[in-house]
Amino acid sequence: MTPALPDAFITLGGAGSGKSTVSKRLSAMTGAVYLDKDTVSGALVQAALEALGHDPTDRESNPTYVARIMPLEYRALFAVAADNLALGHSVVLDAPFVAYLDDPGFLSRSMAIAGWPATNVHVVHVRAGADVVRTRLLARGLDRDRAKLADWDTYWARFGELVCAWDGAHHVTIRNDDATQATADLERLAIETGA
Repeated sequence: MTPALPDAFITLGGAGSGKSTVSKRLSAMTGAVYLDKDTVSGALVQAALEALGHDPTDRESNPTYVARIMPLEYRALFAVAADNLALGHSVVLDAPFVAYLDDPGFLSRSMAIAGWPATNVHVVHVRAGADVVRTRLLARGLDRDRAKLADWDTYWARFGELVCAWDGAHHVTIRNDDATQATADLERLAIETGA
């Protein structure tokens, strides 16, 4: 009997969309290994930025981070996922991916570089309305959200409804304005994928 292919659920969403909450729920529902980019490489990124004389909380506007460090973060995330997939374990990747969403070949290239085995790939777009996202960012009170909140209209116009151009995957949207609806959508996804 041929074993079923593992699943990779790649969650996308802007700050405050509830992407991490959805990712963890999906992991709990399916038994897939939860892989968070910040957990995998966050401490190393902070140390690298400090060693290079940069503010570790300022990433997206820092050319050194964007060009030299961020690609390595994603490479590490895909490599850890590859190890788990090779063992037959499904995975949930929790990362923003914002800088790469408009590149149709990003996902395929990243999987190939990391040496992913045959895998069912699902891109899970987590979305929430502007008022919900703003409320969440205010409530969590993180330093990295200050600039977003200070110029909210500009931030929302650019990052509010992210569009992903990736090919080679099944795309699904989870509306996360309401936890009950998001959970129902996730249960449906888990059933559809058989994960």
